[in-house]
Amino acid sequence: MEQRKPISSDRSISSHKAEDKEYLVPVKGCPKLYLMVRPNSTKSWVYRYLSPTYSKNRRLSFGVYPNVSFARACDIWRENEDVITKGLDPKEYREEIKQSLVRKTKNSFNHFAWEYFDTLEQTQKGNTLIRKKGRLELICSYIGNEPISEIGSPRMLEVLLDIQAKSLNKDDKPTDKAERCAGIASDVFVYAGARGFCSSNPAALIKSQLAKSSYGHRPAVTKPKDLAKLLRAIETVEGDLNTINSLRLLALIFVRNGDLRRMRWSDLDLETSRWQFKPLKGQGKVNMVKDMVVPLPSQAVAILRKQQKINGHTEYVFFSETAKKHQIISDATANNRLHDLGYQNIHCVHGFRATAKTIMQEQLKYPLLLVEMALGHTTKDPNGTAYGRFDYVDDRSDMMQKWADYLDALREGRDMAEFKADAQSKANPPTQLQALIGQLGEDKVLELLRNKE
Repeated sequence: MEQRKPISSDRSISSHKAEDKEYLVPVKGCPKLYLMVRPNSTKSWVYRYLSPTYSKNRRLSFGVYPNVSFARACDIWRENEDVITKGLDPKEYREEIKQSLVRKTKNSFNHFAWEYFDTLEQTQKGNTLIRKKGRLELICSYIGNEPISEIGSPRMLEVLLDIQAKSLNKDDKPTDKAERCAGIASDVFVYAGARGFCSSNPAALIKSQLAKSSYGHRPAVTKPKDLAKLLRAIETVEGDLNTINSLRLLALIFVRNGDLRRMRWSDLDLETSRWQFKPLKGQGKVNMVKDMVVPLPSQAVAILRKQQKINGHTEYVFFSETAKKHQIISDATANNRLHDLGYQNIHCVHGFRATAKTIMQEQLKYPLLLVEMALGHTTKDPNGTAYGRFDYVDDRSDMMQKWADYLDALREGRDMAEFKADAQSKANPPTQLQALIGQLGEDKVLELLRNKE
């Protein structure tokens, strides 16, 4: 091999031009390191060494010039010379480092977080999924690259306390953001643990160490006099009938606004006055029903008949031509109308649920069991068995119709005596009711209540 003048700087490299055959140029001060010049003018760094493992000559590439500069090539040479002095083969050592990085990536919190999120996409949708994705992204910004088996409770506490400190409300009190991040991080550890990649759930121990969140209840009117005023105000709304009718229905059937906005004609049976659907919040939540039947009072059916004339040709009851993404009225539409009516921080669309629950129990004296069913919360009998979607549907139909009639009377300012008398026939002193439930079970108590009517 022709001896060429050793390279001593980047400038000296430019003097070596491509020839018919590739050739090697030694590097001054770096034995066994060469610049290989190929006929296509490509120049790359080559390290030729005697392997201490195999006792034979081997070759290792350090990269292409000028991507790898002269100085950097010399640094890499020194690193590999150190590897040889330790009795290791540089090529095998490099491969082990590479595999170690691959293993860390596959065992990282990041890896399992997004595998777990893929399972959520099969059962959850909409804003719930968006919020969970945001929480995962936040957690991963702290510990995403760390091996999941090496993340301990002290590390999780450090992360969640930092999130908590950066998530304060206008009164400088912590929101529930850190708690919710702890919840989804815990789900990821459970997911990875079930597959044998970690033996503990550090996030599960942290929730009790976080400051209690401060959000307060969402605003809602809970007094009959205030509700009457709100119902009359809703009737003064002008413009889009989608918005007006959505507010009317929210008051009547008090479902979540997200479910009402996504109401489909195919889920409705106006002849039997039933709406059967899968609540958004029920998918993946243990305390929410996955399938729900809402008995529709006659007033709700009348509103839906009007909606048929507007949107009966579309898939959605609250179809909107101006909505670009989902083609239904937006999440903020009904709340904006309430704000326009002067109800900001006084009542919101979710508040209709608190309104119904409070007044149904306090004024109309309906049992908590039926009210909870109407709200879409899971309820259980004395044996711990969850009620199905059709359980007590007749009782709930009567309750929903009575609620709608009560709202009409309130809005019109009629005498409420009939409702008070009806409530008295349902009422039992709380202590007596609890004693009866404990003695006979809730099924029997409900049967007794029905027999009184």
